[in-house]
Amino acid sequence: MIWLALLVTLSLWWLFTGLALISAHQRPPIKNLLFGLSTVVAIGCIASVPYISVDPSLRAILFGFLFALLIWVWLELMFLMGIVTGPNKSLAPPGLGLGQKFKRALATMIYHEVIVISVIGMTFFLGGEKPTNPIIFYVLLVLWLMRCSTKLNLFFGVRHFNHGWLPKSHKHVASYVSVGKNSALMTPSSFLAAIFALLLFLRAFATDDTSVALSLFLLAWVAALAAVEHVFLMYRVGEEALWRWAVKSE
Repeated sequence: MIWLALLVTLSLWWLFTGLALISAHQRPPIKNLLFGLSTVVAIGCIASVPYISVDPSLRAILFGFLFALLIWVWLELMFLMGIVTGPNKSLAPPGLGLGQKFKRALATMIYHEVIVISVIGMTFFLGGEKPTNPIIFYVLLVLWLMRCSTKLNLFFGVRHFNHGWLPKSHKHVASYVSVGKNSALMTPSSFLAAIFALLLFLRAFATDDTSVALSLFLLAWVAALAAVEHVFLMYRVGEEALWRWAVKSE
């Protein structure tokens, strides 16, 4: 199960990241069309939660994992395309204090964070009181927690960040990213992500239930990839090559 989970997670992570980058850098009419299509897909995925949550079969777990990632891509596009962001559209003023800068940075995305939390909460309630297959909720929850860690690190300081992955309309967001030196938060947050992944792996190896093991392995690989993405922020490792096919000029 561990290798099946790795293949599925790695393939979808690479593919969906690339598709999100391609979509976010298109002209407005194409962006609107792609976002409309992704919205229809996401609504279908969310509507499937009550059915997926009561089916513990391996097929339902794999489909639930796919649906969770499709929902997450839709949420990411919502921000990257500027559909839902926050009230602050201004560049970070020079000499701004840390507290004020944090408030302004949060204001660049706060509406989107509310939407993300609401969607995750919706998948929790749609799953029922005792779901036998809560994979959609847990994948979204892990992705959100890891993304929160990434955003905090970007604000406080990272050694490497590819600004070219952000659309031109998000220059104000990029101005709140501190690049040049890793903050004190980077190492412990990366370590905690790795430990969390390790605990999930250990729990998966310890269970005799094949369905539970697959769910845990999928979650573990998601957490492991999040830890790897933290490494991308700490060191220049040439990760751009993985998605060179996806990043185009606007």
